[in-house]
Amino acid sequence: MNSTPTKSTLRLSGGVFTLGILRLTDASAETLRTELAAQGAALRLVQGAAVVLDLTDLDPSLSLPFTDWLGILREAGCFPIAVRNASDGQAESAAALGLPHLRGSDAKAAAASANPQKPAASGSVFSQPLRSGQRQYARGGDLVCLGAVNAGAEVLADGHIHVYGPLRGRALAGVQGDESARIFCQRLEAELVAIAGVYMILDAEHPLWGKAAQVSLDGEQLHIIPLDN
Repeated sequence: MNSTPTKSTLRLSGGVFTLGILRLTDASAETLRTELAAQGAALRLVQGAAVVLDLTDLDPSLSLPFTDWLGILREAGCFPIAVRNASDGQAESAAALGLPHLRGSDAKAAAASANPQKPAASGSVFSQPLRSGQRQYARGGDLVCLGAVNAGAEVLADGHIHVYGPLRGRALAGVQGDESARIFCQRLEAELVAIAGVYMILDAEHPLWGKAAQVSLDGEQLHIIPLDN
């Protein structure tokens, strides 16, 4: 009898991925459909992308229309893969449809923590221009880009993002939920800027287009002001 163990073809490891977060402030499926239709060009940025449904703003006692939501989002080209900040009952309903509850990203739990931990002070400095399709992520700190972030490139950081060249791609600061994170750049020509999951699509009509600017978050609103303010 051959007792030689069979070599496994599976490799299990961890990884860091950028996921879109869709924060729902109204449980109505029709409201979701209407809001998605109103997104226009912005919706194209999440088409084909995996998204997490954030239920922070919904009553935890509500029975939510997950089936309707999934149908609407898939029609729009999005791929819901999980929920967060759900009550136990809501998480159970989501799980029945194959949506796990990402408790590790639970903003409420983080805020209520009796012993909060700030991100590490470490950061990351990237000295080369980022080309289209490239991505640079600074875990636990700030990201400093000395060159350009070109269209189609993406920079992410748990903390602030500083770009000393033109910012033409996407910049996502505070990706772990730090609402105090900011984006600083010497030339704002970004496709998209986001802080703690709140994003804004930009174009050449923006009054600070091509100028030095900083981006901050106040509530649910991103603010872009000149860098020298």
